[in-house]
Amino acid sequence: MRYLRQEIFKEIGKKGQEKLKKRIIAIIGLGALGSNSAELLTRAGIRKLLLIDRDIVELSNLQRQSLFNEEDIGKPKASQTKKHLNKINSDVEINFIIDDLNIENIGKIFSQRKNFDLILDCTDNLETRFLMNDFCIKNKIPFIYSSAVGSKGYVFNVIPEKTACLRCFLKEATQLDTCETTGVLNSITNLISSLQVSEAIKILLKKDFERNLLFFDIWKNELLKIQINKNKNCGCCVKNNFEYLNGKKSSKIAKLCGNNIFQIRAKFFDKKNFANLKIKLKKVGKVIDFGYCINFENKMTIFNDGRALIKAINQKEAKSLYSKFVGN
Repeated sequence: MRYLRQEIFKEIGKKGQEKLKKRIIAIIGLGALGSNSAELLTRAGIRKLLLIDRDIVELSNLQRQSLFNEEDIGKPKASQTKKHLNKINSDVEINFIIDDLNIENIGKIFSQRKNFDLILDCTDNLETRFLMNDFCIKNKIPFIYSSAVGSKGYVFNVIPEKTACLRCFLKEATQLDTCETTGVLNSITNLISSLQVSEAIKILLKKDFERNLLFFDIWKNELLKIQINKNKNCGCCVKNNFEYLNGKKSSKIAKLCGNNIFQIRAKFFDKKNFANLKIKLKKVGKVIDFGYCINFENKMTIFNDGRALIKAINQKEAKSLYSKFVGN
């Protein structure tokens, strides 16, 4: 009876529901998109979910991350997501990993990758997305890209050997907009996660799925389908040069001597990026501008070439802070 309303939907039916009960999905990132998508898939009756996230729940998350509540603040998103989902549907097997997905652990985490039917990209930075893109293309695992900042959101299905991949149209990790610096409406994150899960069910049931990049601006009520063709010179899905997976394109991070200072090097800044970043950070905290670099909240010193020095407890926290306030 749990799935009755879903089973009488003719595009799924009882046979489709039985297929969903055998499917295994990994979700990378458990912010607004990831936690919402995880909840919808759990309610839909997926067999197994693997949840991966490095962050903890913060008060500011509750505006849009509806799975969490005030009792979750300060606790890992991955463990709390599992806790809440187990109460929603105890039939779904849910495993979680509290960690940053990177080139050093992605192979180990997905060592049983043949068992995964689909991976959902709900991360907050392009470098991790490109890493996943490389991994999924190389190992022929379908995945769905999703993002939402401000009032805008995107969804794109990447099906190895059938569609374009992310690097066909996103050349390098150049995005600077984040929820922390630009803001975000909770309505766009709910919409994008709903679209992502709808596409996921289509792919899992081998139904016709969307091949265009879906774009929505929920504030302006703009709805677009953007045709994305496979780039004949794509380094990833055509030439199989997996530069993010082999570490050639990864940002460099190192711990410096002193009071837990980490240096992160990125190679995507230009003068316009740096000027825009200054403006955005001034809206959310104290910024001291030295011209060639800025100090933000006495925690981050960001240079005009993208390099940053960050005070953090560990490397994971440093990467999280960089991702939240700088981007990429």
